Parts: sequence; C-alpha cells; structure tokens
Amino acid sequence: MQKFSNMPLSEVASAAVPAARRVAVPTAKPASLSAEALNIPRSGIRDVFDRVERVPDAISLTVGEPSATAAPHIVAAACEAAQAGRTRYTNVLGVPEYRKAVADYSARVKGLTYDPETEIQAVDGATIGLFLALKAVVGTGDEVIIPSPFFTSYDAEVMLCGGRPVTVALRPEHGMRVNAADIEAAITPRTRAVIINSPGNPTGAVTSAAELARIAEVCKQHNIWAISDEVYHPFVFGETFGETLGGEAAVAPSIAAVPGMKDRTIVVESLSKTYAMTGWRIGYLLAPEAVIEQTGKIAELMHSSVNSLAQYAGVAALAGPQDHVAAMREEYRAKRQIVLDGLAGCPVLRLIEPQGAFYAFVDVRLTGLDFGEFADRLLDEEHVAVVPGEAFGEEGRGFVRLSYAGDAGELREGVARLRAFAERVWNPITGHHTATYHPMEVLA
Repeated sequence: MQKFSNMPLSEVASAAVPAARRVAVPTAKPASLSAEALNIPRSGIRDVFDRVERVPDAISLTVGEPSATAAPHIVAAACEAAQAGRTRYTNVLGVPEYRKAVADYSARVKGLTYDPETEIQAVDGATIGLFLALKAVVGTGDEVIIPSPFFTSYDAEVMLCGGRPVTVALRPEHGMRVNAADIEAAITPRTRAVIINSPGNPTGAVTSAAELARIAEVCKQHNIWAISDEVYHPFVFGETFGETLGGEAAVAPSIAAVPGMKDRTIVVESLSKTYAMTGWRIGYLLAPEAVIEQTGKIAELMHSSVNSLAQYAGVAALAGPQDHVAAMREEYRAKRQIVLDGLAGCPVLRLIEPQGAFYAFVDVRLTGLDFGEFADRLLDEEHVAVVPGEAFGEEGRGFVRLSYAGDAGELREGVARLRAFAERVWNPITGHHTATYHPMEVLA
C-alpha cells in the first residue's frame, strides 16, 4: 500500500484495480425538468438586482420595500407568543385571533364584512395568496385578464395554474388606470377572472370607486371573478381617490365593496407594505366560503400552516395603534414630492403623477434609447438603478419604474442624476414621442 500513500482517495480505488478489470460506467443523463417550470419567465426585477450587486456604490431606486421596520409593539407580540410556547402548527386558515383581527380591520378601514370563521384565510404573503386564489378558480386553458404593466409575478402565476394570461394595455393618457371598457373588450368564453391592482405596482395609479363599479358590472354580466390585489391600500395621496371610513385615513376603494361583488371577488392582502413586515411573510385572503374551502385545501398541501409567530404579530399590527402606518404614508407623500419636484419641467421625461403606493413610472421614450438600454446606461454611467418597464410586461417598454420608499437623501440625488442623464443623452432631432399627455399631467 506504500505506493498509494500519497494519492487522493478518489484515485486509490482506480489504481488498485487492473485496467483489464475496470468497467466503464455510462454517464447518466440528467433527469428532465418540467416544461411548465422551463416556460416560466424569470423576474426582470431579479435581473436588475443581480446587476446592482456589481455596482457597490449604486443608488438603488429599485426595491419595493419600506425603509422602516415593524413597529415595536408588533415585534413584542411575536416575542411574547414565542415565550408563551405558541410555536406549533395552526389551523391552515390561521389562528382565530388573527382571522378576527383581519375581519375587524377590514370592516373598520375598508367597510368590508367577512366571517372570520369561513371567509378569511391567513397566507404567507400576497404572492402565495394570489397563487391560491388563481388555483381555486382557474383551470387548464382558462384565461385571466391582466391590466399591463403589471406586477412581475401575475402572468407567471396564471401560467403555473395552467391558465393563459391576457394583457390589456393601461394607457398613459388615462393615467395608467384600469378601464372597464378595455377589460370587457378582452373577454372571451374562456375568461375566468380579471386581476385588479389598485394602488398599482409599477404605476402608482389608483382606480376610482366609480370605475370599479363599472368593472364590477362587467364581471357580473360575464360571470367572471375579480381578484383584487390591495396590498398598497393605505398609501393614497389624492383626496378624490380614497375613502374615509370610521375615522381612519383615506384608503383606496375596493371592488369588493361594490354591491353584489363580495360573492365574486377574492381580495389578496399582505401586511408587508402596510406595516413594514416584508420579511415576516404574512397576509390574508378575503373570499366567499366556497373559495376559502378550496384555497385552504390547496394551502394544506403546500405548507400545512402559516408561521404562528407572524400571525400573532399580525394581530398586534391590525388591532393595535396605526400611528406607524400614518407616519409612513406622510413620509411617502413627502418623498413623492421629491420625485415630482425633481422631474418638473424636464423636457425629455414624462411622469404620470402617482396617486398611490410608492412608485413612479417614468416615460423615457423621448431619449431615443431602446428598451432596457436606458436603465443599463443609467446604472453604468450614473450609478443609479431603476427597473426597466419591460420587466412589468410588454406594455411597460419605454418606461422605467423608480421606488421612492428608500432614503430621502439618496432619492433626491438619484432623481437628479436620472434627470441629468436623460437630458444628456437626449437628441431632440432624432428623439420621438407619441404620447398625447403632457409632463406631470394625469388625464382622467
């Protein structure tokens, strides 16, 4: 064995067997991957994040996440629950205290009445909630209407459920708000649902109560579901867009509040943005009992139950003081003004004034730069990161999304660099722009 003493173990076995006795082992082919998984598009936002990591000093206006952290009383509630031993599996629909807190909050803030026993379900954030909602109502080959630009997971989640996403363009001249007539024009015999997102990501648009009522009539007439993503509901900045209920600050109206729509609406909600709890992964569904029966059954196969400590933290968030939310809303209002002031009068950029959430969707087509080139060069040359609009669907091409949820100082500097870059690369002779709205103007 002396001749093997200095050899790696991986080579000893081979050397110890005479060549004549060695048998070649065929290389196994790798197991195949599902066509469904391979066909799901990668999120364009994740691609941007990967690029930003390679520019350490970049000012990132990309992340849709509050700069604040969860309020102390929310954190304390989770700690108390852990110390009390509330760390076991829960009912797949959530602990009774959490569902009761959701019901009370929904009635107080949105004017929505739901039975906490049968019409509310705790979920691991809005993305999972949306998937459960789609899985409950969408079958193979069914169509789901998605106003576009849209949050990056919408089309992929429809595809994962075997459905076909059908996009309806949101138009700048309409303030990027959802239009009932456009939705109705896209309906076919295979249409099962329409996704409503108000306030919207990436546009910051808020759909008025009057337009939601018109969309509701379309849903009732054609017997389709409304899946309403309302995760930004407390962050509205135009008085004409929000409702004030029970002394609470104005919130974006919900299509579920339209008479006759509760039985055909699934509300998808999350505590991530409202309470700065993105990492806690806690949200909820509001839906008819028949839907919750199915989403609960599906969820049981996926995760058994939602994190128990996050649920008790959620009780404190929903039922406790709302000062933290009000402070964030005013902070976003001030940061929104930084964006409006920073881009005011810019000859090359067009901004649809955001009415909610914490995003601004900026039209950069007049620069003449193609598709993602604007965002790529802005990062390379000015070290400012924004998300190219095509990450949110084909209808987002020619736009970039910036988030104003982060540090105010970095936001001010980032917007200044964005404007300077756009004006530097703009060629007023070759640049072109086909939109019919004016800078800083939102048309009804």
